[in-house]
Amino acid sequence: MDSTKDPTPVPVSPESPAENAGETPDLNWVQWRLRRHLTELLRLSAPAMATRLGILALGFVDTVMVSRYATAELAWLSLANRSVISFLLVVAIGLLMGVIVCTASAYGRGDEAECGRVWRRSMPYALWIGGIMLLLSLPAHFWMRLLAADPVIAAQSADLVIILGLGLPAHLIFFCCTGFLEGIRKPIIPMLALIGANGVNVFLNYGLIYGHYGFPEMGAAGSAITSTSVRWVLAFMLLAYLWYAPAMQRFGLRRPHGLSWRDWAHQRTIGYASAVSIGAEVGAFSGLVVIAEKLGALSLAGQEIVFNVLSLPFMVAVGIGSATAVRVGISHGRGDPLDTALAGWTGLFLSFLLMAAAALVIHAVPEWIYALHSDDKLLAAITIPAIIFVAYVTIFDGGQAVISMGLRGLGETWWPTAIQGVAYLGLMLPLSWFLAVTMGHGLIGLLEATLIASIFSVIVQSIRFWWLTGREKAFESSAG
Repeated sequence: MDSTKDPTPVPVSPESPAENAGETPDLNWVQWRLRRHLTELLRLSAPAMATRLGILALGFVDTVMVSRYATAELAWLSLANRSVISFLLVVAIGLLMGVIVCTASAYGRGDEAECGRVWRRSMPYALWIGGIMLLLSLPAHFWMRLLAADPVIAAQSADLVIILGLGLPAHLIFFCCTGFLEGIRKPIIPMLALIGANGVNVFLNYGLIYGHYGFPEMGAAGSAITSTSVRWVLAFMLLAYLWYAPAMQRFGLRRPHGLSWRDWAHQRTIGYASAVSIGAEVGAFSGLVVIAEKLGALSLAGQEIVFNVLSLPFMVAVGIGSATAVRVGISHGRGDPLDTALAGWTGLFLSFLLMAAAALVIHAVPEWIYALHSDDKLLAAITIPAIIFVAYVTIFDGGQAVISMGLRGLGETWWPTAIQGVAYLGLMLPLSWFLAVTMGHGLIGLLEATLIASIFSVIVQSIRFWWLTGREKAFESSAG
């Protein structure tokens, strides 16, 4: 059996769409493919979700351990991570998003050599981007003086940005390797690496934040040093696997890719659009941090906890989105528009189902969720009601992430970028200031604006996906 193709043959008849373009498929074919997509999405997204949750767990542990050390230091870490580091990191990751799409599309065509070329040409690109992001993080004291009104918060956060910036190139190496492995349907490898990395993270955090095991007591700075160290550990683990594992030899990862800069412009174009799209979204969320800082140190610390809670189901959605991009990319690479549409809608349905379950849990136990983070009663008064509101945001925030990846699986570039730019820069940021500051809704106002933007994003992107897949089906029918 050819392992590069969908391993289970589609049960077709002479009248099926696999044989005769333009014919309406029978109900059995549709039901079979829906089950197939759901099974494959679960199989692919489970380790992909575990990988994203593993990444999130690193940040979750940092937040909890620093919060229990000192609320003020949590505010410093929040501003450093969410206003500068997260923005630089996600823009860089967006530039590399073409790795997943191009690898999955090549894998769907059965072109293992092209899969290997995607990784080979992307690695130097990832290092180059990582170096630029590191340089941009070094003048952190300048950036923080612009972003923070409190000079103490600005100075402390700037020191953390510089430490965290040293880990940016490593994170991009890890992402590039992860994207390749997910594209060839081996997402369990980065998942296993993250299990080990989380153990290292807890150990080093406990030592460097609180001063145990003979380490100096460093608070938030110790957490930042730990984060940077763990990112480099992850990068070297995946590099070693790809370079030496026998299962990877058939992809030719050690051979030069042999392409000029112009030859792989399409892959970079996917990345450019993704970087602008994700950068707009995360830049808008960074703006929320700046607004929260204007509301005071307690609101800034509460915002870190609230968005830490929101990040948990969102990472599940990102895992589903990654698997959806792979399934859409494989079907699209085979030139099967109906199956492509089914792959995308199945991913969105699965996302809504799991996000709704997460929302019910968050709404049911907000006090318990807060207690995991802190025992500060003043902070609890403003944070627990906001955690309850997160339940409503979760469903639509996850859905827009999945359908965006479905569009990118089609090779779509600028439309998702424009839609998310309008949603998060055009809607969420102005509404956040109006609702949180002008209307006095505080932390809840930030979440109200996020909910409105996410609903807009998922609806408009879904319409775009429906139109594109319908157009491909119509074109196939007319050609047939």
